[in-house]
Amino acid sequence: MLKRESGFTLIEIIVALVLAGILSIFVGLFMNTFFEGYFLVKNNSETALKAQLALDRMSFELKSVSSISSLTDNSTITFANSAGANKTLKFVGTNIYLSTLTNSVLIDNVLIDGVSAFQMNATYNNVYNVAADDLAFIDIGFTVTGYIPSSFNTRIFPRTRVEHP
Repeated sequence: MLKRESGFTLIEIIVALVLAGILSIFVGLFMNTFFEGYFLVKNNSETALKAQLALDRMSFELKSVSSISSLTDNSTITFANSAGANKTLKFVGTNIYLSTLTNSVLIDNVLIDGVSAFQMNATYNNVYNVAADDLAFIDIGFTVTGYIPSSFNTRIFPRTRVEHP
């Protein structure tokens, strides 16, 4: 009489390996999609945070403007704040800078980098019923490059009367 041996046949092992391979492919695709989504969200949230911080700083500086020396080329504004400090907000290359004149030395601070487009407009109107050319508000907008280019905009209303330069 033949004795039956226990164990797996070659066909059972091959089927098990094929099923494990198919399962690992699906798990790999799922993990790849998960990590791509994670890094996309992480990069976009970091970009949005940088842009919001830059907009907040620009708003803070321009709300306290007391006089504007110049607004040129839709990319540079030179102003004095209520404390008398001379500052310049400018777009150069792919960076937005806030420059401060301290002890006759111009110090450039990068507010945000990776900017692909920038626009700045000052609107003058008869805000205080005194003259037709008071500064009503300043619109600032920019587009930041990233996985998904994002646009950010703000409208800034100065706290005090600012005459047209």
